[in-house]
Amino acid sequence: MISAYTISNKAMIAELLPSSGRGQTYGRYRSVVSMGGILGPILGGYLTNAFSYSIPFYIYAGVGIISLIAVVYMKVDGEQTETSSTANPIKTRDLMTKTFLGILIIRMLYIFNFIFRQDTLQIYLNESSNFNVSETEIGIYMGVVRFSTALSQLFLGTLTDRIGSKKMIISSLFLIGVTNIIMINITGTYPLYSLGLIQGISIAAANLSMMIYLISTMPKGRTGMVMGIYSEFENIGGLFSSPLIGMIYDNVSPSASVLFVTSIVISNSVLSVFLLRS
Repeated sequence: MISAYTISNKAMIAELLPSSGRGQTYGRYRSVVSMGGILGPILGGYLTNAFSYSIPFYIYAGVGIISLIAVVYMKVDGEQTETSSTANPIKTRDLMTKTFLGILIIRMLYIFNFIFRQDTLQIYLNESSNFNVSETEIGIYMGVVRFSTALSQLFLGTLTDRIGSKKMIISSLFLIGVTNIIMINITGTYPLYSLGLIQGISIAAANLSMMIYLISTMPKGRTGMVMGIYSEFENIGGLFSSPLIGMIYDNVSPSASVLFVTSIVISNSVLSVFLLRS
């Protein structure tokens, strides 16, 4: 069910985004979603402590119903999309162009960094002699990254429209790699928090620019298929990255796992130069 929702949601967004100012619109949308992800847990925790465990579930259900009503009454030019796809059917083999394969490979490799930050980074920060931070300090760092990601998307979309999504992909991936290298060479929580601000911006830029590039280059009438394949390559990246990062962390060293992910991200930046068209 989650996969069905995610793919359908991405496809609907792709169809609703305007051709002019696409990055700006998508950036604002992602910023609102990200801020909801930050404020939601805080509100849920407060309501649970102040009232009961059931209150957040009722609120969540109510918000879901309101969202469903909004989607039902949303005007989408579905007839035009359906007609164009029926008149000019696109086979899967025709869809797998060099450009499309390029962004799929870029996204698949990017997931290595995503999985590292999601599953391994907190352990690294806690066990590393450079930091040895507490759970609270890790939470502050992750909050800084999320807050930076949410706010930066407000202007990163506009920047993507101006300089192009390819340049944004290349620069953001390279910046992620640089911040990873810096992370294993600094000490102290405050430098870590400062680095988190930059990491949040670079992560937001990478995610946003990849989606804008995909939407800008995909063929008309096959939005659902494109988003499905895109999501499947994300799954493939996660399938390989999780065990590899874990094995390197345990059998080599924690710093080696960071360097491994860094090499993947920087190589991905270089690949973007050749695999993606402007």
